[in-house]
Amino acid sequence: MKIGLISDIHSNAIALEAVLKNMGDVDAIVCAGDVVGYNPYPNETIELLKKYNVKCVMGDHDKAVISGDIEWFNHMTADTLKWTIKHLTRENLDYLKHLPDHIDVDGMTIYHGHPGNIKDFAFEYEPEKLCGIFEAVDHHQVFTFGHTHIPLLKECGDKTVLNPGSVGQPRDGNNQASYAIWDTEKHTFDIKRIDYDYKKVQAKIHEVGLPDLMAERLNYGK
Repeated sequence: MKIGLISDIHSNAIALEAVLKNMGDVDAIVCAGDVVGYNPYPNETIELLKKYNVKCVMGDHDKAVISGDIEWFNHMTADTLKWTIKHLTRENLDYLKHLPDHIDVDGMTIYHGHPGNIKDFAFEYEPEKLCGIFEAVDHHQVFTFGHTHIPLLKECGDKTVLNPGSVGQPRDGNNQASYAIWDTEKHTFDIKRIDYDYKKVQAKIHEVGLPDLMAERLNYGK
């Protein structure tokens, strides 16, 4: 089975559409959360996920939008969340409300950042902590998470931990949209990077009045 893995779209429907069209023939597509936030296309992003039947988990930005709890975000991120809350349709807000905290697909478990708490996060620059987190989970051998916006493949004992990077706001110094293909039979993990029209996203960010930093960082992938 080939599974398309995406994460951290952050309302960047332009990047998401490019990724979904580039992905090719897969048996399923899953998203490790943070559907919204940062960028100016929350409704368009959710409509694409519905169209392609993408299975998603809830990320911390998604949770903030449905709960209104934005106090623990920095002020610029909080501004993007306030804007998102204001502009989401009722139907798409309801979509976010029904996202689960994890999903299981063909032997893989998908979380956003941590198997225990949506506000706890696993970072790949702390490899011992990362392995400790996932080795402690009994069920399944393969885990996918997001949140860091940086692609990762790590073997932790008998567990495999995957991160497809970010579709909508990469942070590994490469501004191309990131996604991955996991082949469950061959046990292979292929990171894919593709160009998209980020200048169009930047123009829309400025047009709707989102923070300038959200546009600037799309230039550099940081």
